[in-house]
This record gives sequence, C-alpha cells and structure tokens, in this order.
Amino acid sequence: MEGKEWFSTWFDSPYYHILYAKRDESEAADFIASLQQKLHLALGSRVLDAACGKGRHAITLQQLGFMVDAFDLSPSNIEAAQAFENKDLLFFVHDLREPLPLQNKYDAIFNFFTSFGYFDDQQDNQKAFNTFAGGLKENGLLVLDFFNPTYVVANLVPTERVERQGISFQIKRWSAAGYLYKSIDFSDQGKDFSFIEKVELVAKNDFISYAAQAGLSLVDLQGDYSLASFDEATSPRMIFTWTKKSN
Repeated sequence: MEGKEWFSTWFDSPYYHILYAKRDESEAADFIASLQQKLHLALGSRVLDAACGKGRHAITLQQLGFMVDAFDLSPSNIEAAQAFENKDLLFFVHDLREPLPLQNKYDAIFNFFTSFGYFDDQQDNQKAFNTFAGGLKENGLLVLDFFNPTYVVANLVPTERVERQGISFQIKRWSAAGYLYKSIDFSDQGKDFSFIEKVELVAKNDFISYAAQAGLSLVDLQGDYSLASFDEATSPRMIFTWTKKSN
C-alpha cells in the first residue's frame, strides 16, 4: 500500500463494502427522487455521478429517465458496476482531480454521500471543482452532498463496535488539524486488519469559495435528505446546488 492514498486502498477493499453494506438503499433512492422533484431536470438529460462507488445511485438516476455516465477511482468498484451498464448507463475509472473526457456535456453532475474531502492537498479540492465545472453545460447544475462539520464534530460518537457478516469492526472517531478521522480495526480468517479514514472538515464557506473560483454560482443549500433548510447547528448534511455561470 505504500505510496498510495488511503482512499484508493480502503475503498477498493471488500471489507469496506461489508462494513457499509447496510446503508439504507431506500433512503438514497428517496433522496434522489426528491432532488429530481426539486430540480425538474428534463427526462433524457445527460448527467454524471462523480465518485459513484459501485453505482447504486447512478442506477437510480438512470431508472428515473436520465442518460448517466458515472466514474470512480476504484477499478474493482467500476468492474462491479459495469454489470449494470446499458445504452443509457456507462461506468468508467477516473480521478476526480483530472479533467473529464466529456467537456461541457452534462446537464447535471452529482457528488453524493460525502465523496469529497479525501485529499491531503487542499489545492486538489479546487481541482475537483474545476473538473465539475469543466464537465457542465452552460447553466448546468452541480449537486454536492457532504456532512455538516459543525454538527458532526458536536455529535461525534468516539467509539463503537459494529458486527457485519461475522466480523467485529472496532471503530474510533476523532477530529484533529481540520480533519475527521475514523480508525477501523478487525480480524478475519486469522489476519488482523487496520484502516484509517481521513476526511477534511470542509466548511460551508470553503465549498462556496471553491465553487465560485470554478465559475459556479450557489443556487440552494439544504440540510438533510428530506431537503429541509440548512441550519449550521442542527443540520447533519450540507446539500449544495450550484449552476454554471454563462460566459
């Protein structure tokens, strides 16, 4: 693993998917359907799911009637997702910090469920927003969903044990130097494993600044998956909607 960024190994691990297998599929589907009711994207619009994991949200978007491209950094995730490809659903391996193969082509780009903030260099955050902006058509929309750092730090659960498929995951959480850390320790088949997730505590105003520098204007900000208004103290999420400014 030496020399690789942590997210390129942990997210590519089968244990990542075991630990997070119980993420609520119906909540995710309901959230995406609610977004569509709010955004009113035309059926047949070309959209992109950026950092798509194994593609469950991209599949939902395609089922709602969109032409969907989706990418992830993990080759094994994309290999699994490609089993669901069809004429309106394409998966490919890509790094969020690199320009997209299709420029100025997407009516909307989605970055769901905290698929951001994993970089050591904050300049990479700006590169990611430049990637988003470069892929959008004029007046296209970017929707980014990230945890609310103020709420998360105030409500942090320091330790817990999670049982999944006969594996006991010991989890610890802490914040330090502008990052949220989660250590995950477990044993399986006589081997000990240890991973650490590290996510930047990206503040609301920092997101707005990155977007503005990429030529994106803030349209809306919701605070949870029911799309309630954002409140700094009580909202668990920050769900931003930006639009690409016309030149």
